[in-house]
Amino acid sequence: MNRKTRVGTTESSLHLRPHPDVIAQNMGEATLLLHIRTDRFYELNHTAARFWELLSAGHDLAAIQAQMLREFDVDEAQLADEIANLLALMRNEDLVVTHE
Repeated sequence: MNRKTRVGTTESSLHLRPHPDVIAQNMGEATLLLHIRTDRFYELNHTAARFWELLSAGHDLAAIQAQMLREFDVDEAQLADEIANLLALMRNEDLVVTHE
């Protein structure tokens, strides 16, 4: 199954949100996440932190990708791949949930 987040695919319209057991704290250049149920910490770089910020604000994946394309000097395909990889990690670590 293709999990790329390119605009126009089914996944791009998914509404994900941070897991309610995850606490985020901005630490300047990075953002720290703490999953209070698993007691695990995660450090997000600037790009991943911006993704988290947009996700936390309630944006769907298509809107997040569009906003990040405006803010970062990155090719659309490269950004889609990076978002897909980041989402795979966040799902595996139970950091995000599907919002209905």
